[in-house]
Parts: sequence; structure tokens; C-alpha cells
Amino acid sequence: MADAQNPAFDIQGSLASPNIGNYYIGRGLVSIQLLGENAYTPCGNSPQFEFMAKVTSLDHFSSMTGVKVKDFTAVTEISGSLTMVLEEFTARNMGFALLGLPANTGGSPLEENETIDIFADPVIYGSVMFVGANDVGPIWTTIFPLVSLKPSKAIAFIGNTYGTLDLLGDVLYDRLSGGFGTATASMPRSPSSIHD
Repeated sequence: MADAQNPAFDIQGSLASPNIGNYYIGRGLVSIQLLGENAYTPCGNSPQFEFMAKVTSLDHFSSMTGVKVKDFTAVTEISGSLTMVLEEFTARNMGFALLGLPANTGGSPLEENETIDIFADPVIYGSVMFVGANDVGPIWTTIFPLVSLKPSKAIAFIGNTYGTLDLLGDVLYDRLSGGFGTATASMPRSPSSIHD
């Protein structure tokens, strides 16, 4: 039974606020579908997946007073970027970081040896999907239908910690879908009400 004196706990199983069930600790699976492929291929363990929206605006200042005051802001550009850290050094993931995709880019089993021609694919386009698997908070699924992928950091072939492949994705406007992507939430998994 909800606490009638505390509306913060009146909403059970809801994405509306206030609701402690909407607190979030992110986990999930990153998959990429390259242009020409028919399905998404999981990238394996990814300890970091971030989206950053970028807005460029043009401010207007009124000159009708002694001190100019800002009275309007127009948005002139919108863009976004993805930051991905991949821990599995598969041939496909290495291809993203080396800008040279292996011949076998799908999810089928690879041969014993796989060769990547470095810089053979200087521009790699694909669709990126994140499917939430968190135990705390709403489960978010995001799909970015057109992303240009490139490495963002050097590959450490020698190190004392687990190696990573760091990628940057430029989120592009997809004319086929008519947008930059979608984000869909399902109900929170964590408790959303407190009982006396």
C-alpha cells in the first residue's frame, strides 16, 4: 500500500516522476549493423556507451536599452556523437579501430586466421543499437540508424590492464527513417514504492 502522505511513492511501476524506480544504473548490449548487412552483430562487453547531443545556437541581443540584453536564441545546428569502449578484440571490432573491416564481418564463425587491411575502409557506416540490461531503473533501447564510426584512441597492444578499443560515432541524419534515431523505455525494474 502506498504512503498517502508521501506522493513520491504513490506511483508504482511508472515512468513518471517522482518515482524512486526511475533511478538508473546502466548496463546493456551494444550491437552494430553495417550497411549492406541484414542483422545486428553484438560487439561483446562494452563498459562505456555514451550519447552526447550537440546544439549550436545563435543569440540575438536587443539594442533598445543602454545595455544590450539577450532576447532570443535560435538553434542553427543539431548533431550528436556516440562514445563506445569495446573490450573484445574480435576481428570485427579490430576492423572498426583499424579502419579496415575483415572479409567476414557477420556473426558467422570465423576461420582460424583473419586478416585486416589497415585503412582499407577509412569511412565505416552502420546502425548502432543499445539494448538495456540493467537491474535498476527503466530499460532503455536506443537505435541510431546512421552512424559514421572511427577510432578515438590509440590501441594499446601492450599494457597491464584489460585492453580496449575506443570508438567515436558521428550520429547522422538518416533520410530513410527521417530522423537521427529513437529511444524507447520500458517500465522500471527496481522497486518503486515504499510501504509502512
